Amino acid sequence: MSPRTKQVNEQLKQKRRNQIILTALENFAHRGYHRTSINDIAKAAGISKGLIYNYFESKEDLLINVLKFVLLQAVDTIFKSIDKKSKTLTPLEMMAYGIGRFFDVMQKEADLWKLSISLAMQVADIPNIHQVLVQMFDMVYLQIEQLLKVNEVPDASVKARLIAAQLDGIALHYFVMGNNYDLETIKRVFINEITS
Repeated sequence: MSPRTKQVNEQLKQKRRNQIILTALENFAHRGYHRTSINDIAKAAGISKGLIYNYFESKEDLLINVLKFVLLQAVDTIFKSIDKKSKTLTPLEMMAYGIGRFFDVMQKEADLWKLSISLAMQVADIPNIHQVLVQMFDMVYLQIEQLLKVNEVPDASVKARLIAAQLDGIALHYFVMGNNYDLETIKRVFINEITS
């Protein structure tokens, strides 16, 4: 058997890191950040406590990486797909497509998003975490603002924040109400209002 290549080692390392992040997310969201120990996460992941510290400096560092992982995954999925379509869509079609992608990703990753919303609400008052959450929200606002500016929407910065808040509210209602929430109609009406 030949030794593993550097690339294979990096892939294995990234896979283990993601496993720790997802296990931490689930534990933090269900048990609470303050009541969950690194030992609890290690046990749930089937690894040693020391291995977690090979990847993350502290429990707070792990929490920051959990929050970044979830948000960046969603933002990348949505906005990278918009970039791919940008050459074939008009600005309004790009906006409609982007909002549609938000709904698609929200539905596909509903369990992950529910956990991350629950976790973010628990830890938003921790100063370092608050700062990370603000930076992450600013990144989302900027992405939406750019779409609005392409469409020459006045007050794009303020409207980007309003749209983000509306989308957050829609997601929250959908997660709480489940099948009792007519998401397809909400999606259709929301896209129509934003693009008209």
